[in-house]
Amino acid sequence: MAGIEWTMMRFALLCDDPLASPVIDALSDHVGGHQLTFAVLATKRTDNLLHHREAITFVERCEDLPLEREVDAVLVGGADQLILDGAKQLATSGIPILFVPQAGQGSTFAYELSLIRDDNQVSLFPLFWHRYDAAAIELRKVLSEGRLGKIQFLQLNRGLGQSSTNTPLSQPVVDAELLNDADLLRWLIGDYDQVTCLRTASTSDGVMMQSVVLAGRSLPEANWSIAPVTGPDQWWLTVRGDGGVAELHREGSSRCWICEIDGSCVAGDDRGTASRVLDAFASATATRKSSATTPEKIVGSEWGELVKCFETVDATHRSIKRRRTIELHFEPMSERAIFKTQMTAMGCGLLVATFFMTLCFLGIASVVPLPQRVLEVLRILVFAPLIIFLIAQILLPLTRPSSNEQPASK
Repeated sequence: MAGIEWTMMRFALLCDDPLASPVIDALSDHVGGHQLTFAVLATKRTDNLLHHREAITFVERCEDLPLEREVDAVLVGGADQLILDGAKQLATSGIPILFVPQAGQGSTFAYELSLIRDDNQVSLFPLFWHRYDAAAIELRKVLSEGRLGKIQFLQLNRGLGQSSTNTPLSQPVVDAELLNDADLLRWLIGDYDQVTCLRTASTSDGVMMQSVVLAGRSLPEANWSIAPVTGPDQWWLTVRGDGGVAELHREGSSRCWICEIDGSCVAGDDRGTASRVLDAFASATATRKSSATTPEKIVGSEWGELVKCFETVDATHRSIKRRRTIELHFEPMSERAIFKTQMTAMGCGLLVATFFMTLCFLGIASVVPLPQRVLEVLRILVFAPLIIFLIAQILLPLTRPSSNEQPASK
């Protein structure tokens, strides 16, 4: 982003997700000059996030935010329907959004925001905490430099603190943990497109353990597992190469990782990570505004990665249902792609319907003597839908392609 300058940004809050707390703290402390000025009281959890914070103006609805005049961007997070509807409304209005991903938001919501982004060229920036943590950045640097040699496999073990190891983990909780971990593994290694999932002791109450294997062409396998543990939460990633081993871990409720490689240790910190997140968001927003053409080629690829993470979580459910590995075919979601899909379905339906209506017409005409005028009307009713559909195909070249519609990278 060299050469791009940004100014201090005034944020509004539409969020009830505790994962946004470090960024809210940074905004409250005016880190980097950025500040939190407004907050929408969408749910009671929003009030808990802002307890004892001063100099914030509270409003009841997104419509009450003084967008552009006193608000430069919005921090959005949470899965409540009011928040999701507000996020789509804000994106449609063109206001930049710093977005806290949550599995409960669902892939459909991510697709909808993708279409809004393509249509309005609004800046949508997912908050992937690990991408700005000093320890995780160090591990990625080590892997890109090949200091571990050829990577053999990755093993990410998750332990969620429960009152007993016999207490199952609810599926929404498992999905929530997998969403961000999937992006971490993809960010470190590459574009995983094969998902295999296995659940142990799965009931309506949850699962005792879930394992996910991510694989891809010429990529080392990544094994992800989660299970209940007594005591604090556990998070431990081991990357094994033929030239060494690297470990990335954190303990308890901490958001900061520690990277250990060959006796050296690099640790992240909340304040530094939050500052890098805000600066990266401000820089991305400034870059998008400064680009007159095809801004998506310069900034915004992180949103496409978020969509792929949602698809990865969805693939684990399909893998369990079908009992096999799921092949992911990442394609850009655009108005053109949706239009082509809908027209294909309509075309197949109309061809089948026209075939059966033709048989019915021939049968009736051969048995019942009908006036010429009635026969002409029946012919029109049989073939008119298909003719209209064929004319509608002319509209296909007129649909505006998505700004980032490119072949999916393998």
